[in-house]
Amino acid sequence: MFLPKLNVYFWILLALWLAACDPMAAPLATPQTLIITAVPSNTPAVTPTPLPPTNTPAPTDTPAPTATPFPCRTNSGQVVRVDTFPSVVAGGENLRYRVYVPPCYQESGRRYPYLILLHGAASREDQWENLGVTLAADQGFTLGVLPPMIIVLPYWGSIGNDNTFPPDPSYEDVVLNELVPAIERDFCTINNREYRAIGGISRGGFWAYSIGLRHPDVFGIIGGHSAFFTSDLNLVPPAFNPTELAANSALLPQARLRLYLDNGADDPAGRAIETFSTELTRRSVPHIYVVNPTGGHDDAYWASHVSEYLAFYGRAWPRNAAELPACSEPSP
Repeated sequence: MFLPKLNVYFWILLALWLAACDPMAAPLATPQTLIITAVPSNTPAVTPTPLPPTNTPAPTDTPAPTATPFPCRTNSGQVVRVDTFPSVVAGGENLRYRVYVPPCYQESGRRYPYLILLHGAASREDQWENLGVTLAADQGFTLGVLPPMIIVLPYWGSIGNDNTFPPDPSYEDVVLNELVPAIERDFCTINNREYRAIGGISRGGFWAYSIGLRHPDVFGIIGGHSAFFTSDLNLVPPAFNPTELAANSALLPQARLRLYLDNGADDPAGRAIETFSTELTRRSVPHIYVVNPTGGHDDAYWASHVSEYLAFYGRAWPRNAAELPACSEPSP
């Protein structure tokens, strides 16, 4: 399979970083990227890096890139299209979705971690594919620097654009009570919070954080990429508003979540994301906030960082499929 040159360079650098560096050491250098980490301080640290650090302690010995542990003669995963998925919560609307499964998913006979990636407003379930997420996943797996994972790409329909929340019909209900059960029924997944991640772009980032912060028992990993947060409590009531949850949720300090936020320096959503990060820092809630020196609120920005996003989500997951539980056994 042909691998675009820029993405290969990213994965090679990541491989060298994982193999040669202490997992808590400062990463490789790229000028002017601002990283605000979990530890509160008077002045946020500026760390030059092209790679997102982890915000949770990593094992002492970081695994080096490894070959596929079973006979696998392909470098490409597959995208399964579920074109009919009528949602009871959404009044019968077809909330179809796509599922990327890694190379040799069937042959491995293993259960995989999985990641739900939500699209942005005015986009559809193909947005992440168009940004290159499946190609980046294939490349990272082939080079041994990204763990094999299942990636779920749902369409949220009109209910995802509505500011409606439980007990009214809400996109939160769709994810928790329809999408997650369907994925775990039809695919070989590891069904616990440490191996479930949710993230999203813009409005999708809002939903990822609104749902994830309220349900840390379901999702242990949350990402928001140019997440669109609002302080308007007339639109989003406090119990569902990510910024209010960051400031006041009693669950957060003990939730042990891995959290990631990013935006470009020219992104108008950046100010609200910074406020969100400040609230987390005030409460000593571990998280990573990356401000990239260029980029706006657009596909070009997100496409240029897809590999970094996947590296974050999969940071603590096994790179060796042989270490994953067997699909023939119940999920641990």
